[in-house]
Amino acid sequence: MIRTTLQTTIRMTGDILQRRDGKQQILPSIALRIADHHLHASGIIPHTSDSNNDNRLYEHDWFCVSQAVDCYPVDRLVQKSMDNALSSLFVMKVGSSSIHFGNALTMKDELLATTIRVFCRKDTSTDKLDRFSKEERDHFLEFGQPTTSNEIIMPELERFDTSLPTEITQTATKPILSVKVGPSHINFGNHADHAFLVEVAYHVKSLGNEKDKECSKGLTINYINETHLGDTLDCYYYDDTVYVTRTSNNEEDSMLVLIAK
Repeated sequence: MIRTTLQTTIRMTGDILQRRDGKQQILPSIALRIADHHLHASGIIPHTSDSNNDNRLYEHDWFCVSQAVDCYPVDRLVQKSMDNALSSLFVMKVGSSSIHFGNALTMKDELLATTIRVFCRKDTSTDKLDRFSKEERDHFLEFGQPTTSNEIIMPELERFDTSLPTEITQTATKPILSVKVGPSHINFGNHADHAFLVEVAYHVKSLGNEKDKECSKGLTINYINETHLGDTLDCYYYDDTVYVTRTSNNEEDSMLVLIAK
């Protein structure tokens, strides 16, 4: 097995949540942002050649369709964050055209966060799922989960019903939060970054859930549609679930972007 690790920085001024119990934890969006950077920098998904002139990182289109994150309380994390954290990335499962990536973030043997993220590969010309060859599957499986991390409990993915509840669609329910997608929210794929969307979902859950404003039980997200620069995101909270829709400048109807719990 090939092991890939990356030293990274936790910003004491913006990445850490002060919990009500006196402990501290990193924010879910930060754990996912670190996992995302590690994945794209790791080369597990082969990059395009240096001679590529269209600024593409990958030959194919890759889409994150689901992810889950758990963040753990740590004593004096602000003081400890003066040291680097260690990101460990591995492949948990390979499907016909999808990969489950796992990530564990630690600092001096203390577990800060775990994430699972599911990516699907699409053909750029047909927009259909692009199946892996046997050689590609063997390559991905070389980055399997190391036995040293088997004792780590990973978050659980969940697939949600991809429709808005009638309590939202058939009533005059107003969004609990509305956000305009700006330039700082866009990633190299020219759509809204997944970590930014997690920040939005986390914010909505903290506004809607009076009993657990810190979202201490983690977060699971399903992505339904992309969203782009200039879109307006309308966010709803119903039955302990976050629904985020988008409205574009040239579209009258809204589309569901994500569901999170």
